[in-house]
Amino acid sequence: MHQQIVRRAGAERETLWVLLAAGLILATAGTAVGLRPAPETDAPLALHQIDSRTGLTAAEQGLHADLKVAADEIAALRKADGRAPAPADLAAQALPPFAADASATARGGHAWTLTESGGSLAYAGLSAAPETAGSLVLLLDGHGPGIWLKRAAEAPPARLDEASLAAAGWKRITSTFTAGVTR
Repeated sequence: MHQQIVRRAGAERETLWVLLAAGLILATAGTAVGLRPAPETDAPLALHQIDSRTGLTAAEQGLHADLKVAADEIAALRKADGRAPAPADLAAQALPPFAADASATARGGHAWTLTESGGSLAYAGLSAAPETAGSLVLLLDGHGPGIWLKRAAEAPPARLDEASLAAAGWKRITSTFTAGVTR
């Protein structure tokens, strides 16, 4: 006589293997998370710096963006003409923020001047409405363009270098990018 064992219907073995696989996945994930280094903390800004995302008003953010674009245009014009274009020339080309239009008036109505000293070139915008947007300086030197802000209707100091601007209370606008920016 032939005898055959028939197992009852059930999923005990399959359940055991699924639970073991899930436990292995959880253990691996827990180990990977535990070994991952902590994210770097943001370095605090220096006293003479201000963050372009969080430290500026909406008008100042717009002016900052315009000045970044204008710096490239000024460099191209300077290379082509052999001299720095005057603010009136930039306004005639309708280059923001130098153009005298409704946008410029809404952003503080800046009066722009050009100053050259010691190889540095600076476009200073004296604000007519510092509560809307402070006075700005676009500093073009060997280190690349730098944009400085002072929330007052005040002209920059005679010496246009970073140390003099910082000593006079001007703040350099910097752009910091953290994990929060991309979320």
